[in-house]
Amino acid sequence: MTPTERHQQYARDVLSGKIVASKYIKQACERYLSFFDKYEYRADCVERALNFMQKLRHSTGKWAGTNFVLSPWQVWVTSAILGFYKEDGTRLVNLCLIEVSRKNGKSFFASALACYFMTADGEMGAEVDFIANSAKQAGIAFTMAKNQLESVDPKCRHFKRYRSDIKFPKTKSVIQVLSSDAMNNDGWNAHCFIADECHAYPSSAIYDVMVSSQGSRQNPMGVLISTAGFLIHGFFAHFVQTCKEILSGTKEDDSTFAAIYELDPDDDWKDESVWIKSNPNLNVTVS
Repeated sequence: MTPTERHQQYARDVLSGKIVASKYIKQACERYLSFFDKYEYRADCVERALNFMQKLRHSTGKWAGTNFVLSPWQVWVTSAILGFYKEDGTRLVNLCLIEVSRKNGKSFFASALACYFMTADGEMGAEVDFIANSAKQAGIAFTMAKNQLESVDPKCRHFKRYRSDIKFPKTKSVIQVLSSDAMNNDGWNAHCFIADECHAYPSSAIYDVMVSSQGSRQNPMGVLISTAGFLIHGFFAHFVQTCKEILSGTKEDDSTFAAIYELDPDDDWKDESVWIKSNPNLNVTVS
């Protein structure tokens, strides 16, 4: 199996019915596979990211000390956001939504992506920002990133780890924590931002600041990770609806990728066979 075939495997398993998935994941997989006919695909870029992230190690629980093994859905997301390039040589996707239930590894995955974007995405002076409503919330994923980098550089020879930032002097890059109460100026210059638990954002204010800060970046990336939440009229609900319209084809925006893991409207939440639709790490397959 070639790297490209391996990257495509999850999408093909979803569409064949081997993996149980919701309407929106099926639409996302169809859209992803269609991009191979529209854009240049750089499997080597995806492999570099996967190899980088798989060198990072867990630091808590029974997996502490073991290397990060990406789930099939995480390989697919990595491929979708990092693999496609436009004719002008810039990356196609610059915005990624991951909506998934708790305990599916979304924060650890996002933290690993943050480490990659700071270190190995080819961007000098990369600024990677963890954002959230509060410093405490933003700090959860940041702490994961700090621990991940400590696992491969315990003596701080390459990564300088501080209370609220991590520096990579070789490329003058940084990972830092920002919260809504600290984002009252326009001095940011994000190469990548990770927006954690977006369902709790009362407005789009901190998201808008981050997007506007990326104007000088050639290959910017924004990663929004969240559970579904309960603010049905808030910023996140509106953003998810826009992504659903993109997936259904009523809106066109190939620069946005969305992996929306939720039950379909007619599903019975008590039926264990459909739980994988919102919990992709269950790895339930159909024979």
